[in-house]
Amino acid sequence: MKSEDTLTIAPSPIRFCNFWKENRWKGVVNIKNRRAYLLIFGCTGLLMFAYFALYSNANYLTSWSPSFFFGITNDSFTNDSLANSLADLRGETISDFLYDEEKAFFLETGGNETLNIRQACAVESLALHNPSVTAYVLFGQERVNSNSITLRTLTANYKNIHVIGLNMDNYLAGSPLEHWYKFTDWRNGPYHVAHFSDGLRLLTLSKYGGYYFDLDIIHVRPVTYYRNFIATEDGNSASNSVIHSDYGYPLMQLAVNDFPANYRADAWGHNGPDLLGRVLTKWCGVGSLPEMNYLKCRGFNILPKTSFYPVHFGNWTEFFKQRYSNDTMAPDWLTTKVIGVHIWNKLSYREPVFRNSTQYYTQLARIHCPVTFSIAPDVF
Repeated sequence: MKSEDTLTIAPSPIRFCNFWKENRWKGVVNIKNRRAYLLIFGCTGLLMFAYFALYSNANYLTSWSPSFFFGITNDSFTNDSLANSLADLRGETISDFLYDEEKAFFLETGGNETLNIRQACAVESLALHNPSVTAYVLFGQERVNSNSITLRTLTANYKNIHVIGLNMDNYLAGSPLEHWYKFTDWRNGPYHVAHFSDGLRLLTLSKYGGYYFDLDIIHVRPVTYYRNFIATEDGNSASNSVIHSDYGYPLMQLAVNDFPANYRADAWGHNGPDLLGRVLTKWCGVGSLPEMNYLKCRGFNILPKTSFYPVHFGNWTEFFKQRYSNDTMAPDWLTTKVIGVHIWNKLSYREPVFRNSTQYYTQLARIHCPVTFSIAPDVF
């Protein structure tokens, strides 16, 4: 038998070992290749799904929660806050949302991520009595808990209510308030939250025009018959709880310029009601509020105290007194001249409201913010 035939029939142990190693290595390589292919195809599929979710359908995007992908259960991280952050990435600003000619603004500047029942009542009452007005609830930070019961109830029942969390650096950029906000020590003042709100309402109206209302006013009838105005609390002094200014109205620009130029951290009303009084005195060319009228103020109005302040702040407990069970009569101060009722939250926020009572506040809420009232607890 030839030597080459011997090799063919009975290979040597060394060659057999090499043959086994070679085939085993090929198998390993094939397995690794298959895993690589699966990884590539899987990543491609995820990227395509993410692209579709982000760009193909905006409504589809807002219907998903980050917890679906990442298991996040923090309620304060909401669909709206996700949508807002994506809007910032796309270069949109709040102005992209303000298509409506008639608009009103509410501000939450205390650091809260939602509204309480009383605040929600104020917003609903405006939307209820003024369906042609779009109400924007602006929060002084980007994080907004739109899944809270109050915000979810408002936006589900009223198409003219929108909630927006603000990036303050972006919102104030290029404005007269930017340097004040970033480079002064205003946060160390005893009234810094109130002053922040004072400045922000002036800036918002100077940028967009419209109505501004505090979150403690229950509207009882339409306000759209009135334009370019503030209301007075006592007939002698200005108030900044209620303001309207048409877009581009010069008085608001004067006011927002005055804010940082004459800012005082130690005086509660100096940067708010007193500021409007100072600006109106110059604008109208008169020495006091009682002298101001439509003609002297070049089309700007001072509404009487009955319009939004039918109850003086010294009588704020009037809203919360318990009455006889059969006393369901409307109060005598609630006349046809009243547009909204200021509840004086700064003084009354600790006073309980009982859902099943004859308190005047309860009567107002039951009629003028019925949806919010329906979710109110027994005591709020």
